[in-house]
Amino acid sequence: MSDDFDPTRGQEGLEDHYEQWFAHIASDFRATNLNRLVVDLVPRGLVLDIGCGSGALTAELIRSGREVVAQDASERMVALTERHLASLGLAARAIRLGTVESLAERGAFDGVVALDVIEHIEDDRAALETMRAALRPDGRLVLSVPALPWLYGPKDVAVGHYRRYDKTGLLGVLEQAGFEVLGARYWNALGVAPVWLMNRRGARLDESVRYSASPAKRALNTTLSAWFRYVENPLRPPLGMTLLVHARPR
Repeated sequence: MSDDFDPTRGQEGLEDHYEQWFAHIASDFRATNLNRLVVDLVPRGLVLDIGCGSGALTAELIRSGREVVAQDASERMVALTERHLASLGLAARAIRLGTVESLAERGAFDGVVALDVIEHIEDDRAALETMRAALRPDGRLVLSVPALPWLYGPKDVAVGHYRRYDKTGLLGVLEQAGFEVLGARYWNALGVAPVWLMNRRGARLDESVRYSASPAKRALNTTLSAWFRYVENPLRPPLGMTLLVHARPR
């Protein structure tokens, strides 16, 4: 963790990032393709999308037939999720404000999804134990985290990441929290080299390609989306920017 780390400032940076991204939910190649993998891992029934952000995954879960409770620790993110679902004519069972630590349900959910959540929590094991308690005995957890600790850099600081994970470390924390890991994979191998190079310069990678409306950048966005959908999603790269795990209570 950087000496400049400030979780309060990081929360503001994360909210700013999601609000910048909000207008481009439908065309964002990264989120669209990761969400495809996630939805395939989530069981049918009642699902908690904790750390729902701007509501993109919540919408995909509802479209796929799941009943969803969307929860976020940020009032700004709850408002974005409400706005996004309303724009699509979709309804969640609930959209609510709350942290992982505030979860009161016990044995209530068939699935819990936490994408890019536990790296924002100092005690990640306790957070995972709370999620396990919220699951039914045959439920499933689907979790993503930023991968490769040696990639920790300016963006991680800016959005409030306490850490990045390697596979061994993440699986160890999950097992300590009472989970049996069913599968784990790296994702987004394309991003590793550019982020590493920018970190060496002490700078953040320019991600404007994900948001730009220029013809050239729209074409690049389309190409990258095809790469993830038809190459990286079906395969399992040996490393990547993200670790995606699914597990069940042990």
